[in-house]
Amino acid sequence: MGLKFSDALRLSWSNIAEHKKRSVIIVLTISLLFGVIMGFNFIASGIEKTTITASAGQTSGDVYIEARYGSWGGNADFSSIYSPEEISQISLEPVLSEEDDKKVRERVGEYDGEVIGYYWYYQLDYPYRVIDKAAVEQFIDADLWGSLLNDKIPTIMPEGWKPSQNMESFEERINGTLYRVGSIPGTETGKPTLAGFNPLNVILAQLPSATNDDFWLVDDGSGKVEQYIKEQLEKYLSEDGAWYNTAPVQKTAVVKFDDPYRAAEFASPDEKKFGVKLYTDFKYNAQDLFGTTLSVVNSFNTQKVLLIAVEILLLVVATIVAVMTFAHLIDQDAATVALYRAMGASTGNIYLIYFLYLVELCLLAIVATIIIAFLFIGMLALTSAGALAERLRAFYGLDYLPKITLFMFNGAFWFILLVVMAVAPLSLLFTLRRFSAKHIAKKLKED
Repeated sequence: MGLKFSDALRLSWSNIAEHKKRSVIIVLTISLLFGVIMGFNFIASGIEKTTITASAGQTSGDVYIEARYGSWGGNADFSSIYSPEEISQISLEPVLSEEDDKKVRERVGEYDGEVIGYYWYYQLDYPYRVIDKAAVEQFIDADLWGSLLNDKIPTIMPEGWKPSQNMESFEERINGTLYRVGSIPGTETGKPTLAGFNPLNVILAQLPSATNDDFWLVDDGSGKVEQYIKEQLEKYLSEDGAWYNTAPVQKTAVVKFDDPYRAAEFASPDEKKFGVKLYTDFKYNAQDLFGTTLSVVNSFNTQKVLLIAVEILLLVVATIVAVMTFAHLIDQDAATVALYRAMGASTGNIYLIYFLYLVELCLLAIVATIIIAFLFIGMLALTSAGALAERLRAFYGLDYLPKITLFMFNGAFWFILLVVMAVAPLSLLFTLRRFSAKHIAKKLKED
């Protein structure tokens, strides 16, 4: 029997027509499994864009990050001091690695960012964070700065800020020395999840928050901050059990981007697989200084890895269901397979007929998968878009409703299509023995 491809295609299609119930079971099983995950992929990409924009909206669309190259050594090789008299033996001046700073500035320039200053900190019993005035100009209230007295240290901190509990000595030490000249926006505590059971909460529950409840000493170059740190260290070392590590205080670059996506690209390695960034050989270290934009990006990067794992799991489930259903169908088709052999069809011809049958089922499943995905997206858009906008506005403290995007095409679409199509060869592979003459003869004898 010289079987043409067109004949094999006709015979495979007739299997779908003759076994409608079995075919529908396979198509619906595959499409329901992958339709939801495809829709979830599109939604995740849309919410990623939405939350990145909302997070950056806290700082007028700018993204502030700290960036450095390489890694700093630990403090194990440096000694400690235990009394005020020893302060004269150490340097409190912050240091900057010119070579590493050059690499940071080069990469910043490539991604259209700007190094606007530096920050550093002194670790006493509480971190005393210091930052260049140029790096926080956007957060400084001009009137508050204008009313700053000479004996006060300009500080960026939340209005009404107080040290945490059990920090009485620290609170007494700084009492009356700091003057608030502005504050850094933060988020609400917790997560921006929606009320009740909502599929979007799977994504929203992973988003980071930033309360920004620390204080930052603003260095205007006058030398006031350096003198203040020395005075605070002297008071601190006068307390029982106090000590200070003499490791050099390192400066870290403060970088500003006016495009959150360029900031994310700067902080992420260029190499990636399946849309997931690979940090295996990435020597730059960048993270949010103010806001949560980069943390949002990292959160979605992690979720992409999890979605790939889920897609592979669903492939296993879909293949198992397809194999079980397909095996039963072959047993029912024993007489037909025997007829093909009697008419001279080779084993390869029979494999081709049923492989095309499975491919056709997978193609139908793809169509159904896309329909289910968009139905899923449409349902969430109708029921949750408004509530999500309100929730993000409150969570990020915005004075406007952010634009909600619940659909965004991404490369995972093609990956899911490939996974669905993989069901066909895998199902055939696991049922090949059922086409053997011995197995067919056994089924015919049972019938």
